Amino acid sequence: MNDKPQMSVFVRVLLVLLILTILLIAMVAHKQRILTSDTIVILQTKPIDPRSLFRGDYVRLKYNINELILDKLSGDKVFHVNDNIYVILQLSGRFWEAISIHKNRADISEKLKNTVLIQGVVKRVKHHLSAVTLEVTYGIENYFVPEGEGLKLERPKPGDEVTLEIALAEDGQAVIKALLLNGVRQYEETLF
Repeated sequence: MNDKPQMSVFVRVLLVLLILTILLIAMVAHKQRILTSDTIVILQTKPIDPRSLFRGDYVRLKYNINELILDKLSGDKVFHVNDNIYVILQLSGRFWEAISIHKNRADISEKLKNTVLIQGVVKRVKHHLSAVTLEVTYGIENYFVPEGEGLKLERPKPGDEVTLEIALAEDGQAVIKALLLNGVRQYEETLF
């Protein structure tokens, strides 16, 4: 009689471990799928705060597309904190810039030529005089670097430029593919 409850607990623990392993593999596979995307954009960054006592060196990144002024963009005009949004980017010179924002992907009737879609979340809505600015995150605001390397990215030398290659899935999900300093790859995400 006592063997059955013990076996049942063992089977339950094994089942939980199996489910957790499958979830972890699915998360890694999802990121790898995005990294193999043909849709790559270069975003200009403003790196800040590269150290965490618990996580090691990392660069916290801020992009031009993290702050969106509604009056300067087409699309929807009313957003709230925690709204999912879809931002249409278009190449402008060397970098991709926001041209339109939408609450629902279904509302984007037709993808414009030479544009891509990135998905984000509204973290803050700021009202300043007559302008409304959205602070948006895309899940690409932190990038871990080897120990001791964060400072050169936090405080680049005058004239140095930190940019990132971002891989985009068709649904707009984004992952960092590479970090560049003056156009030269410094760190690159690899498949597995």
